[in-house]
Amino acid sequence: MDATDHDATDHDAADHDATVRRSFARQTRLFTGDDALFAERRTPPLPWLESLDPDMIILDVACGGGHVAAAAAPRVRQVVGVDLTPTMLGLAADRVRTAGLTNVLLQRGHATALPFLDASFDLVVCRAALHHFAEPGAAIAEMARVCRPGGRVAVADMVPPDARLRGPFDELHRTIDPSHAGVLLADELAALVRAVVGPLTRHDTETPAPFAVAQMLTDAGDRDGALAVLAAELDGGPATGFAPRRVDGHIHVQIPAATVVATRRQEEPS
Repeated sequence: MDATDHDATDHDAADHDATVRRSFARQTRLFTGDDALFAERRTPPLPWLESLDPDMIILDVACGGGHVAAAAAPRVRQVVGVDLTPTMLGLAADRVRTAGLTNVLLQRGHATALPFLDASFDLVVCRAALHHFAEPGAAIAEMARVCRPGGRVAVADMVPPDARLRGPFDELHRTIDPSHAGVLLADELAALVRAVVGPLTRHDTETPAPFAVAQMLTDAGDRDGALAVLAAELDGGPATGFAPRRVDGHIHVQIPAATVVATRRQEEPS
């Protein structure tokens, strides 16, 4: 790769980061209010919260609206949340403040260049964010770096139902949210985490209950375009991987998700 290639790559990465910030600044309603897509009452149990202890320090990568921090903080010594988007950090700060939590630190940072020392955390979590990363492998490598040997790295993200539908799935999700970079298959995610972090302790794929697609549509993307694609599928058109159905005159979708948890392997002796 010559200097021109490096400059183009850096430019593309900067453009994508700007798209992420711009998109999430226009998607705040997905993270606030009782009916929001990521509202606490709609969030499935977090498997990595099953074995916390009061001395743990947790890092939440791409912390978004602070849902993981709010759930984990009462049970551990400290939670650190890092996010690229100032708007999301503001929402997280509001949630932490409202909950009266005093052991949460929020910091701006990039998932592929985490501003922390090696082996700083007992548990590193990344939930529903990996598909926004242009370099998911680099981000997981950073999660592994800042996790102590013997600690855990937990990643959960949406996945397409099969390899054949990855392209249409990505295309539709990018129509809904321009900051979508791309999804991994469930087995690809598991293989990547295993290779970079260490042996897996959990590898699950589930399909949550259907929900009205209107709940995930904002003016960050092309609402009408997304609805048109789903309506076309319901009328016999190409599959998208979103499994649309009509419920009381509204389009509902069902999106699979994978959860992978790995133990950070011990450092090799020098």
